[in-house]
Amino acid sequence: MALFLKHSASIGKLPDCFTLGSVLRVPFGYDGLMKIGQVHGLIYRLGFESYNVLAGSLVDAYSKCGSLQCASKLYKNMPMKDIISCTALITSFACEDKRNRDALDLFKEINSTQVAMDDMILCSVLNVCANIAELSLGRQVHACSLKCHPANDVAMGNALIDMYAKCGEIEDAERVFNEMDERNVISWTSLIAGYGKHGYGDEASTLYEKMEHEGMKPNDVTFLTLLFACSHAGLIKKGSELFNSMVSKYAILPRAEHLSCMVDLLARGGQLEAAYNLIHEMNIKPTASLWGAILGASNIYGNMYIGEEAATHLFNMDSKKSVNYIALAGLYAGAGAWESAWETRKLMDERSAVKNPGYSLLSSTNKEMFLLQPS
Repeated sequence: MALFLKHSASIGKLPDCFTLGSVLRVPFGYDGLMKIGQVHGLIYRLGFESYNVLAGSLVDAYSKCGSLQCASKLYKNMPMKDIISCTALITSFACEDKRNRDALDLFKEINSTQVAMDDMILCSVLNVCANIAELSLGRQVHACSLKCHPANDVAMGNALIDMYAKCGEIEDAERVFNEMDERNVISWTSLIAGYGKHGYGDEASTLYEKMEHEGMKPNDVTFLTLLFACSHAGLIKKGSELFNSMVSKYAILPRAEHLSCMVDLLARGGQLEAAYNLIHEMNIKPTASLWGAILGASNIYGNMYIGEEAATHLFNMDSKKSVNYIALAGLYAGAGAWESAWETRKLMDERSAVKNPGYSLLSSTNKEMFLLQPS
């Protein structure tokens, strides 16, 4: 940015709106927000703030740098809303759980203007619907996509599979998958993840075998979803085979997440010693999720020795996480060690590890939201 301004000054010319628009499309790096602010200030000083194209470019730049407040303010002040700036803002909203509703409201607004929808904005809205399990809205967006673009591309198909799977409609996810003319590794992985989420471990394993048969190479995320599916379905032998295949056949180095799934798989199957040994054999630092899986299984199977060690590690990592104290207290209570259970509960209070109250997430019954405007 500084080099750009210095060069402009050296040749005695000021940049025009097209040059500034090109600058805003360049990745800004680690201090991007400051640089975008400098370009924004230059646009204002040169009197280009009323140019809709530049305003849209600024919305896109601020969104990509995570400054949604600035992006939203600029978007609201744009004299003419366009699909590019709207898509940038919705995509950024979709990346933050707390802004999911903002993304849906913005989509409703742009939809009411009868602007032609592109696949990018529809995929972003489908991701939001998946995150908050809004099946009704997801179906309407699906209808929008069919009307705007009858031949779905791979990205749209993947977004639909993910949305239907996360909303519990596995048959609809399968239907979208089977109707796709072209699939990539994300397509297969998304459906495998859907099977795993709902406890269909055998179906996930069968789909993986079909994936291999068709010559599609799995990646590390594919194996992560497979191990998760095996863990929740209690398929210990199959999960171990997949883990070994990931390392030996595909030369994929296990990440902490893969090892966490393996520990969880072994622990759920009652093989606590094997899970405990796996943690100590790893070349990476054990995470809280690993020790949490061990503590949870120790509580189920009544292994006080391993459970106490897991709890100690968890307390050192986060002394205020109440669920770990509750699990340890439950382990002591199950073993009849009521004094230790009481001491654990007392320690929880002393460290202000208060359990957050539970809540239910309800979907609105209002059906009018996102119906596609007639063309």
